[in-house]
Amino acid sequence: MKYDTIKGLDKKISKLIIGNDNQTEYDSAAKLWDHWINVGGNAFDNAHIYGKGEMEKLLGQWHTKRNNRDDIVIIAKGAHTPDCNPKSLSDQLTESLDRLQIDCADIYIMHRDNIDISVDEFIDALNQEKDKGRIKIFGGSNWTLDRFRKANNWANKNNKYPMNILNNNLALSKMIKPLWDGCISSNDENILKYLEETQTAHFSWSSQGRGYFLPPEICQAIENKIIKNESSFRQPGEHSSGPLSCFDSEDNRERRKRAQDLAKTLNVSAQNIAGAWPLNQPFPSFALVGPRKIEEIDTSLPSLNILISKEKSHWLNLIGKISKKRI
Repeated sequence: MKYDTIKGLDKKISKLIIGNDNQTEYDSAAKLWDHWINVGGNAFDNAHIYGKGEMEKLLGQWHTKRNNRDDIVIIAKGAHTPDCNPKSLSDQLTESLDRLQIDCADIYIMHRDNIDISVDEFIDALNQEKDKGRIKIFGGSNWTLDRFRKANNWANKNNKYPMNILNNNLALSKMIKPLWDGCISSNDENILKYLEETQTAHFSWSSQGRGYFLPPEICQAIENKIIKNESSFRQPGEHSSGPLSCFDSEDNRERRKRAQDLAKTLNVSAQNIAGAWPLNQPFPSFALVGPRKIEEIDTSLPSLNILISKEKSHWLNLIGKISKKRI
């Protein structure tokens, strides 16, 4: 495992962050998380909305039984649409801390933004939670660059603590359609430039394009399964959150081809290249992974050891003068 630091956080944090959004039984979750610790992972991504709180409860039980709270980084998320406002932020944080059996979250992320509420109201609310000792540092998920920059400019001008983390999608396969309403991609030249200039930390969800770089038959199987699973609540004609629905395009097919070419020269998989790409950015960059099985943790690890130069990163991402060249 590899680690990095984030301003304001008193612990190193693993470059891969395990998502706690798919475990429903304690025994299987405990085995998965024990293995995560064994391979060096220490960061756990949670959200008030996941499993109606049951998944937060499982992690609370696990770290209490393992007595390892000081060794791990617990991320709490809340204020998801439609309850994205300062009061809901505080109320949901209270519930999440209780479920997680902690007094303070190492990191708090606003799960969504609400453009009908001024950024200063959110910054004030987040600073109040920090001053109470209930969160150490905080950030925003699915925030536009404009709102994120305005929030931090206001914080800096008013002697408030700013957002230290942007938590958007950042995948080599550029998101064509949002997985869900309000989802935002950071694979944008202006956002990437801002993150580099300010050295703002970035947490990427769906960092491997939900399987877009896997062999075609596996990618299609994932697409079909997601379509089936979402059929009960997606509206007629509404696209699914599958890899083909959200990431397939002519440019992304070219990105995938380049990842496959590079993978052959390094004797790794295209999926590994996709996993390595967000980790090799010129700012503190972390990737959320969502393994359901121990083997899926192990298949994520090779990405940590793949070094991608800035020039090669741009080539993979179709940026700049070298974008048309082949390796």
